[in-house]
Amino acid sequence: MRRSVIVLVLALVAGVAGLAGGVWWFSVRPAQLMQQAADRIVAGLASGELAATDVAEPAAVDLAAVYSGMGALRPTVTRTTELSPREPGVVSTQLAWSWVIHEGKPAWEYTTELELVRDGEDWRARLVPAAIAPDLAEGESLRASRLTPVRGSIVGQRGEALATNTPAWRLGIDKTLTDAATAVDSAGKLATELGMDPAAFADRVERSGPRAFVEARILRRHVEADQELVAKAERWIGVRAVPTTFPLGISSSFARPLLGVVGDATAEQVEKSGGAIRAGDLVGRGGLQEARNHVLAGTTGFVVSIVDADGEAREAFRVEALDGADVVTTIDVELQMRAERILSGVGPASALVAVRPSDGAILAAASGPGSEGLSTATLGQYAPGSTFKTASSLALLREGLTPDSPVSCTDGTVVDGYRFDNWAGYPASALGEVPLHTALAHSCNSAFINARDRVTQDELIAAAGALGLTAEPELVVGAFLGSVPAEGTVVEHAASMIGQGKVVASPLGMATVMASVIAGRIRCLMPAAV
Repeated sequence: MRRSVIVLVLALVAGVAGLAGGVWWFSVRPAQLMQQAADRIVAGLASGELAATDVAEPAAVDLAAVYSGMGALRPTVTRTTELSPREPGVVSTQLAWSWVIHEGKPAWEYTTELELVRDGEDWRARLVPAAIAPDLAEGESLRASRLTPVRGSIVGQRGEALATNTPAWRLGIDKTLTDAATAVDSAGKLATELGMDPAAFADRVERSGPRAFVEARILRRHVEADQELVAKAERWIGVRAVPTTFPLGISSSFARPLLGVVGDATAEQVEKSGGAIRAGDLVGRGGLQEARNHVLAGTTGFVVSIVDADGEAREAFRVEALDGADVVTTIDVELQMRAERILSGVGPASALVAVRPSDGAILAAASGPGSEGLSTATLGQYAPGSTFKTASSLALLREGLTPDSPVSCTDGTVVDGYRFDNWAGYPASALGEVPLHTALAHSCNSAFINARDRVTQDELIAAAGALGLTAEPELVVGAFLGSVPAEGTVVEHAASMIGQGKVVASPLGMATVMASVIAGRIRCLMPAAV
């Protein structure tokens, strides 16, 4: 009897377990499969890779084709509602879409409805255009395009454009106009005419694609010499001048080390920008163009369009571009041009700087052709020589001398076995015990060296600092003013008195010294750009 009861109880337990399993299989399991299918389909919409088995037949849209105009961009897609029945075998859910076209800018956001259709135990997406984007029709696709802002100008103190958007030509080789061999031959001729390395340019053309345009140089359309050059170059087969507008200086050489240039972004600039700069963007290289690129370049915008089968586009979403702002400098165009003309025939590295004593404005900062592109005007480090005697004189005046105090101007002098001479041809009439102002006017080396014991090296440094030479220049572009060594031998101290040894200064630094003397107080430089 007891055994029969036990068997009956076990049978009842087994029956209940089987019933529970059946309930799970026929109610819980289908819902679970439906949720999994929905999650899988939403992930496919976000990645752009939706499996064919997740789409109900016949599909009304090709997801890859719809996304083709969005490049590498992909949306974030999330479900905002639970799956709810629409009709037998069909459920729906709301999707929230977000396309981040540019970091830091408003995203293109919208909602759509997605329907899932039951197929046996599984569920598939009823993929229609409206499920991907509002107003999207069959055969249409999405396209994102950048809106390029107008680059700002660099202007002088009177508002004159030093560098601005200028009508120009992109002169180069268009390989679609001829065969490969002729393109290479014309490249060599063009490079020679432009003063470029013909072999290097011809190699660039040869290695480029069969339909490439390989730019050699940008020329100004308003410059007569450039017009003549384009007319001559286009006689060679494959050479093409493409009209454009490009940020250019007044001339190819005008204040170039100070202003910099504009060109295609380098891989390094793209990487450092954190997404703000992309390959193919125009950015500043060197000088103010690079230092103030974030001001000049403006902010790119974008437009998302829906494109039909005929290529006709209608706008779906837009973020306007913000044009760049102008950068204002203290440069005087006429003075800068005059300075560059003066230096044009100087072979070695050279510079000429003009600073306005009343406010420290840099009016001109010219570097000669011998500087080979370096801004020797603002960055050059040279022994200032006799110009530094201005600082030495100030140090002596601070120690009690007056302009009329006598100093010993001898025919050379020896310090610890090292002989210092005056400059060749020094007038004998200016030798002997002479007033300090005479020693300075005639630049008597021996007079200042003979007075070296009246001032310490620290006092010499302080005098140079009082004239602005050792200050940290607060300029937008890189600059160096000068330095005086803190320590040294007696010979080095003697050399420092006449701006030799380890004393170095830039032309900008010595112009600052002179401006401070004229102003009667330390003249800090006005920033070159705001």
